[in-house]
Amino acid sequence: MFEFNFCTDTKKEERKSDSTVVYSDSIQSFTLDDGNKNVLNLRINVQEVSDDLRLSYIDQNALEDYLRGLQNDQQEEFCVFGAVQTHEDVKPGLIEGGFTLWDGSRDLVHYIFKHFMQKLNGKNVLELGCGCGLPGILAVKAGARFVRFQDYNSEVLKWWTIPNVNVNLKFHNEAENHRERSTLEFFSGDWSHLSRSWQLNNDVKFEYIFTSETIYRSDLYGRLHEILETTLSRNGIVLLACKASYGPGGSMFDWLNFIEDQGVFQATVCETTNSGAIRYVLQMTRL
Repeated sequence: MFEFNFCTDTKKEERKSDSTVVYSDSIQSFTLDDGNKNVLNLRINVQEVSDDLRLSYIDQNALEDYLRGLQNDQQEEFCVFGAVQTHEDVKPGLIEGGFTLWDGSRDLVHYIFKHFMQKLNGKNVLELGCGCGLPGILAVKAGARFVRFQDYNSEVLKWWTIPNVNVNLKFHNEAENHRERSTLEFFSGDWSHLSRSWQLNNDVKFEYIFTSETIYRSDLYGRLHEILETTLSRNGIVLLACKASYGPGGSMFDWLNFIEDQGVFQATVCETTNSGAIRYVLQMTRL
């Protein structure tokens, strides 16, 4: 690992949030029983982690095809259906990530397996912007005591994340064991609203927080930082997988400068992947 040197030689530009984005204030919680059962019959993909460990997930293309084929009355209940119809995974304030398995999620799974698998047993783990949910599912496999999955969209949780968790537990006959051994929670909502809600309820703190490809717009920085600050335990670790830069305007370098300005966390670049777009895994801890 090496410490990242922030860009201090150049004047930092003022960061402006996109004031046109309106985030929903709706917060919902779900359990394993709330996942859609019909999608469990769709094509299943496998993410190989090691010779002995594979994670399963519902194929995103098969899922989107299935959703586009729903009857009109069902489509009306699916508030992000328009984005699915137009093959969009991001519409600011409406759908944030959607039904896409991002490269960063795969990177994070492999990094966690190599460096943290033995450390997760008995710990509290939060996955932010979970989507497919593979890093959180890996934490369940590692014996985490409590795993919470969060995504902006309730539909993503009900139609993809929770079914993916159920697929992995079912395929390994672990559902009942994990109901007894692990506490699993699923929350939808905006980071800022969730942060305040969980604070008011004197919520649990997490030793590990995983998040992938969540710094793709600069207006998300403050909201992500807020929930990291309020949910991470004093000696906890954040693992964030990201690309060097994103079309909507976010970048790793801007994020690192942002957290330096806030004075709450320190960041280390732990791993770099050069295949295709340059990707990183960052480790963040409290100062």
